Amino acid sequence: MTIESAVTLGVQYCARAVKIVLACAVLVSTVGCSLQPAAPSSVDGASLNASLQFCSDEINRLRALVGRPALARSNSLESFATSAAQHDASAGVPHAFFRNTNGGGVSSAETELLLWKNYQVKDVIRQGLAQMWNSAGEHYDVLIGPYSEVGCGVFINGSEVSVAQDFK
Repeated sequence: MTIESAVTLGVQYCARAVKIVLACAVLVSTVGCSLQPAAPSSVDGASLNASLQFCSDEINRLRALVGRPALARSNSLESFATSAAQHDASAGVPHAFFRNTNGGGVSSAETELLLWKNYQVKDVIRQGLAQMWNSAGEHYDVLIGPYSEVGCGVFINGSEVSVAQDFK
């Protein structure tokens, strides 16, 4: 191989790499993603309810991918999950409230997204559930488990968002 052909080949590889980077940048900008997460905003009643609905809808969307039935949204589980998210965020320990109360007499299983800093609530839910879904193990097993009800709870403390999902 001559120096000229090696340089030409190198330029071609660089040109391909630039095209890939540009294509990725266009994709990211068109789907509305950003490299920096947005800081959470305070949640009023309407947006909290929308976030809780989004959480249960996202769990049901994932369950449908593997033929699992949809779970009904439960007020008692939402109340428990909200307490769990607040307690565990304050303690900095996932599932502490669930373990300490044995599910509060209402929850059989729990997944939790604890202390996500500088994210919007829906982004925590979307990205956190996707991470649990894509990892083999206990979290995935809970998400597809033999439950009939789900309740999500949200706790925001400054720039930190915690979301608990409880199942029965």
